[in-house]
Amino acid sequence: MVDSKKWLLYAIDQSKKSTEYRNFYMPMKNKSGTVKTYAYSLSRFMDFLVSEKKLQNTESFKKLISYKPKIMVELIKNWIFILSEGDDDRSKITSSAIKTMLFGVIAFFETNEFEWNPKRVLNSIPREDRILGGKIPATNNDVVNMLNSTNLILEKSLIHFISSTGIRPGAVSDPVLRMKHLDKMKNGSYSITVYDESKEGYWAFLTPEAANTLDRYFEQRTQKGEKLDDESPIFRNKITNEIIPLSSSAARKICYKLIDKGGIKRIKYGNRYDKAVVTMFRKRFNTILKLNNDVNSNIAEKLMAHKRGLDGVYLQPTKEECFREFIKAIPQLTVDPTERQKIEIENKQKKIDELEEKTATIDDQEKMIRQLQEEQKRQAKLLRLIEKYPKIIK
Repeated sequence: MVDSKKWLLYAIDQSKKSTEYRNFYMPMKNKSGTVKTYAYSLSRFMDFLVSEKKLQNTESFKKLISYKPKIMVELIKNWIFILSEGDDDRSKITSSAIKTMLFGVIAFFETNEFEWNPKRVLNSIPREDRILGGKIPATNNDVVNMLNSTNLILEKSLIHFISSTGIRPGAVSDPVLRMKHLDKMKNGSYSITVYDESKEGYWAFLTPEAANTLDRYFEQRTQKGEKLDDESPIFRNKITNEIIPLSSSAARKICYKLIDKGGIKRIKYGNRYDKAVVTMFRKRFNTILKLNNDVNSNIAEKLMAHKRGLDGVYLQPTKEECFREFIKAIPQLTVDPTERQKIEIENKQKKIDELEEKTATIDDQEKMIRQLQEEQKRQAKLLRLIEKYPKIIK
């Protein structure tokens, strides 16, 4: 991920100069993380074309879309080859990184209505023949060790927040999560509207454990004089007069620091580790939901912000329906062993109470049936007497 703000400023500047760049920039202008990544990727591609003498300079965006599709496809394929093999200035990069860079280039052509089939270039990316990093989820022990390695309530609440929601790294700040996006749910949980006012928006939830830690963090901020309102960021960098929302890069640095301090064991494959700094929390969240047979798999995809076939379009569960499924995974998502044990005891007691209530209901039903049977016998006896002594009864 490209974190440098210079690419955001570069994209804004170029959008003022070039209509073609403006077409590229406008659809993503409200997502700073996407802007930085795509602007960097397109710039790398422009550098390549200038070095190949296909463009005069790195701002020749009008010239870029004037190429015939067949020629442009070949140019991009050549660029992919250079990226995968490396050159004198830069070392080679992985296939997954190449794919990410291509998305920026493809977005430029798509937003400028370039008539081509981008699959032709995507299919030319070399297949990975090595063990990929970032595949292993964090364990509960990993999260506990990270939490125990810090006394800062900001860091504790952030780790709980990411562990409970499985959010993507940029979701904390792109756009900024604010107090208005939080809503109290039953059982002491919170709901969070992620990517608010966006077609990518969805609901995430905090376990009671994570919600309690977040409340402690808010309390600390108010004690230091901050007045929290709907526009206040859920997470902020420092307690100063200027309220600065926590950036995605700062959130990553906190995670990285606590991974190191917590002694989390990670194995390195190439340039990546088997447990990615932030994504390992997302994989933990996904694994817990998918292994719980009681959780609706389609809603589990919604809680991961995944688009899954037609269900991703037509299935539109309410917040309450999503929360009902999330509740089923709270015991496994809860980090602290003592808290998990409390939840298990409470759930067992709840089942016992429900069983006792059901048993009591059955006893009441059996009693009512016996009463009805006795009444039926009395009615039958009376009927026989009427038939035997009709005159006397009258």
